[in-house]
Amino acid sequence: MRRQPSSSLKFMESIFLSDTEYEQLASQTEQLITQLDELPYPKVKEDVHELLQNFDVLHREALTRLFKEIIINYPELQTKMESDKAVNLLFSLYDLFRSDIHTPISFKEEVHGGNGTKFPLWLPVGNTNELKENTAYKYAGEGENILICKSEGMVHAVRNSCGQSVLPLDGCAIEKGYLICPWHGCVYRLSDGMMETNPGLSLKKYPVTIDEDGTIKIGLNM
Repeated sequence: MRRQPSSSLKFMESIFLSDTEYEQLASQTEQLITQLDELPYPKVKEDVHELLQNFDVLHREALTRLFKEIIINYPELQTKMESDKAVNLLFSLYDLFRSDIHTPISFKEEVHGGNGTKFPLWLPVGNTNELKENTAYKYAGEGENILICKSEGMVHAVRNSCGQSVLPLDGCAIEKGYLICPWHGCVYRLSDGMMETNPGLSLKKYPVTIDEDGTIKIGLNM
């Protein structure tokens, strides 16, 4: 008897997916990754997570090179790519489009001391009044890849990667001051960055100040 194809294989039988089918496949993939932590085999989980990280690095490198070539040679294509749901999702996962926060930023020309040491820098990244509750916003600047998160009226800034891995956290869920990784469901406290189930692991946090007008500033090199 011929084995019936799984729902994933049915998707793969067609070269082109509708936006709805693509979103369903992406959602199913996230659910399968989340279920990894429920496996009773620690070595299997470690190996699969390492495999996912390797895939992430391979895809990030290739897509970054591709994106740079497109933008340099065909800059008008960026608008088209951003309007395509599937392409936008893929490129956004690797922070290849602009940040979700578009506040203009001005820098001093001199940001290094004579000995090469970086000076502390307070970087304006947006306005708290424009941020939605329980939402994460990507920001990339000054060589940093950051998530700006608003939850329970507080604004937090953390590195956009799960623990020590290269897996990005944009696409995470935020609930009552906690950030939930979209890859394997680990939970971090936004107040201090600590992982709930493993205090030895934490997200890098950045100092945050908010001016009277609501301007958010992130502290770098501190």
